[in-house]
Amino acid sequence: MIQAIFCDFYGTLVPKYGPASYEVIRRVCESGSEKNPKAVVAAWWKRYGEKQQAAWGDTFRTQYELALESYQELLEEYHSSEDPKALCDKMAEHWAAPGLCEGAAEFLDRCGLPVWLVTNSDTGYVEQAARQCGISPAGIVTSEMARCPKPHPGIYQLALQLAGLAPDQVVHIGDSLQGDALGPAKLGIRTIWLNTEGRPVPEGVTAAASLSDALEILRSWQQAENQ
Repeated sequence: MIQAIFCDFYGTLVPKYGPASYEVIRRVCESGSEKNPKAVVAAWWKRYGEKQQAAWGDTFRTQYELALESYQELLEEYHSSEDPKALCDKMAEHWAAPGLCEGAAEFLDRCGLPVWLVTNSDTGYVEQAARQCGISPAGIVTSEMARCPKPHPGIYQLALQLAGLAPDQVVHIGDSLQGDALGPAKLGIRTIWLNTEGRPVPEGVTAAASLSDALEILRSWQQAENQ
């Protein structure tokens, strides 16, 4: 019986990008050798993602630390005169006050289950963002708390422990194929991949094009359990 939802936060309930992050991208393009915003974003995410996946256990570092180092490297590569800390602080403004994605409020209102935020983020930013968005999750589990990022099993295990639930009692929803679908599925957690970009869906993965679609899938699973 499904007892709770584990939900990703950035990119699922709140947008990954906003005015503050777009300002950061613009400043990098205007001050450095790379003028293509998409190339700047891709290069930053490559650095940040690699650092994040290597940072767990004794080598764990926070979202802010990894982001700052990624900006330092990126600005050096692009010969930019921008201050990496200033850019990181500007990006942190978005982390703390992102606003809800379209359909997120309705999803939270209609799902009828406790929703736990399970996210690769620093705890303080998620807590601030939840307040700014006016939402009250059942709990918050971050990579900072678990000392490991998704898809490392430790973060899902911590969420299960704090929720007091078994893997077959929760559904995990999020926009990352690895972190929100394949990772938790390895622990026996049912997952819904929020695939808003229409990417190819691997065999065995349940995908939804929107939070509304995810809610319908959730409803169908609940109905099947009650039959």
